[in-house]
Amino acid sequence: MAQVDEPARPQAFINNRLVYSDDFKALSLKLIQQGHSVKEVATLTGVSQPTLYEWLANWNKKKRLA
Repeated sequence: MAQVDEPARPQAFINNRLVYSDDFKALSLKLIQQGHSVKEVATLTGVSQPTLYEWLANWNKKKRLA
C-alpha cells in the first residue's frame, strides 16, 4: 500500500470539504422539482452537478423507502 509523504495534504482536503445543511439541500432539490435544470441550480447555488445528482438519488431512495 502506498504511503503518503505529505500527511498534511489529506487533512487539508478533509478540512476544506464543504458541508451543506439539510435546509440548503432541500431548497436546492425544491428548485429542481419546480422545473429548474440541474445545471441552473448548480450555477445558482455553487454546488456541483454531480453533487446535486447524488442528493437527488438519495432523496428518491428515501422517498421509495417511506
